[in-house]
Formats: sequence, structure tokens, C-alpha cells
Amino acid sequence: MKATVTEDLLEVIRLRPKAQRREIGAAINRVIESWGHPHFHGGIGIRRLTKTIFECRVGLDDRLAFIFIATPAELVFFFLGNHDEIRKLIRSRR
Repeated sequence: MKATVTEDLLEVIRLRPKAQRREIGAAINRVIESWGHPHFHGGIGIRRLTKTIFECRVGLDDRLAFIFIATPAELVFFFLGNHDEIRKLIRSRR
């Protein structure tokens, strides 16, 4: 499974402390490893938000938003925010 992190998200991640950057990287790795195994998705906090946008938990407050592209199979991580920021993102894309 190929995974990509957008430049905008990389800029946001680079501003975080080292411990948070490790948590974000671990969350991305968990998504990559468990993608395609739906029974694992609930345990690591993967949820479908729209037809194409998903989220996963990073710690207690933060969530990563990503898109699954089927052909070729790729996960594109593009946004990091709390619950309210993710909701605002989804509303703005409708």
C-alpha cells in the first residue's frame, strides 16, 4: 500500500513537538498496516466520514484526514486537526 503525505500537512507536522510527530507517524503506519482489514479499523480509530474521506485518531485530541484512491491503491493524508476542525473540513467540501 502506497501512502502519501501532502506538502501542506507536512508543514503542519513539522511545527509540532518531536513527541507529537512520532505519534502522527505511528498513526500513519497503523493505518497503512491495517488498511484492508476492516476488523482492525475500529481498534485504531479509522472512520469513514464521506464517500472518499476517512479519519484516524492521533492521541486524544488530534485526527488525521485521508483519502483512499483505489487505482493504483494509495492513501493520501492531507489534514490534521481536532474533532471540530475535521467537521468544518467536511462541511466545506460539500
